[in-house]
Amino acid sequence: MTAMTSQSLQRPFRLGLRWLLVTLVGALLTIMIIQIVLRYGYNASLLWAEEVCRYLLIWLAFLAVPLAFERGEVASLTFVSAHLSRVPALILACVTTVLSLCLCLLLVHYGWRFAEMAGRAPIPALRFILEDIFGDNPPPTPGTFWVYVALPVGMGLLSLRFLGDLVLCLRAIRSGETLEQVLDRAQVELAE
Repeated sequence: MTAMTSQSLQRPFRLGLRWLLVTLVGALLTIMIIQIVLRYGYNASLLWAEEVCRYLLIWLAFLAVPLAFERGEVASLTFVSAHLSRVPALILACVTTVLSLCLCLLLVHYGWRFAEMAGRAPIPALRFILEDIFGDNPPPTPGTFWVYVALPVGMGLLSLRFLGDLVLCLRAIRSGETLEQVLDRAQVELAE
């Protein structure tokens, strides 16, 4: 029986998040290309395009953090654990993962509170779109809450990642696996 690694444990999560990110990048590129063609080709523009692209970019950044972490693209200090024996390295990984998890959960909590407090203003870009579509009686415009909530959502996803890593590290202490075997970030494939 093979050991459960972080890759096999979180494969469905990774694939779903990748497809969501690809979709967001596609939408971002499509809107910006249309905006450029309209602005420079026809001397017209979409009033809402740049604002929508800004919001898409915010969501992209926060949703991509768990994947960047998984691929080892987030700054980390591994020189200490590299010089420790198996069990102390795993214990150090558990401690740092718990601290990282606590930080992420604080960001989820306070990010959500900030989104609730500051997110009452309507999103101007959506107001323009809804007024163009529905005329004088547009439906209520969603608030900037949906922009600000990107931080707690992204940190919540990263928290799930840290929680999975913590479980794998604790399991590895008993099973005899090393930190490199459990959390090998170098072997994550770019395309699955």
